[in-house]
Amino acid sequence: MEKERFAVRTLLLLLVTLALYLLLWQILSAYFDFPLYYYGRLIEVLAFLLFVALALTTPMRFEEMGIVVPARSLFRSLALGGGVALTLTAGLLLVSVGQPEYAFSWHVRGDISRATYFLVAPFQEILGKSVMLYSFELVTGRRGPLAVFLSALTFGMFHVVYGVRMMLLSMLLMLLTGWIFHEERCVWGCAVAHFACGFLPGCFGFS
Repeated sequence: MEKERFAVRTLLLLLVTLALYLLLWQILSAYFDFPLYYYGRLIEVLAFLLFVALALTTPMRFEEMGIVVPARSLFRSLALGGGVALTLTAGLLLVSVGQPEYAFSWHVRGDISRATYFLVAPFQEILGKSVMLYSFELVTGRRGPLAVFLSALTFGMFHVVYGVRMMLLSMLLMLLTGWIFHEERCVWGCAVAHFACGFLPGCFGFS
């Protein structure tokens, strides 16, 4: 019974956070011409507040959330994330062959700096897995594809301000990292894959 109460509380906090974000987006976009980058930071601020709220109102177990893990799980998770990064790099190199406009450059196009994304990607994965996915596991009462899908859907909805294409790409990214998390129950390999998918295409000129 106590676990069910925690699950209901978790779901309500998630819904309130998402509704608050959508409301703030509508209000801010109506009166201010903020760059899209600002809304990304708004997502992270609200997600962090959700993390704090869950920490205060639910029994958060860092081992189950994938933050504190055994060395073996850490290495396997990093290997999976690194494999995703290497596969993506190889694909981008193949696509860029003979196309100067897609030549590799450390200068990332867009409004987010390389230094910032080194921090943003792990932070988003901690929130995406340790808050969203973990929360849906509490709500559904089980681990598995359903919780991964619901967390991916929620993460995509937080990116609605960027358009439908970005929403779908965000969902696909969360499904991919959700698979890595499901395999090893470690968020750090997910962070490597997230960083690669969000950073490397910009290095090749893909927006």
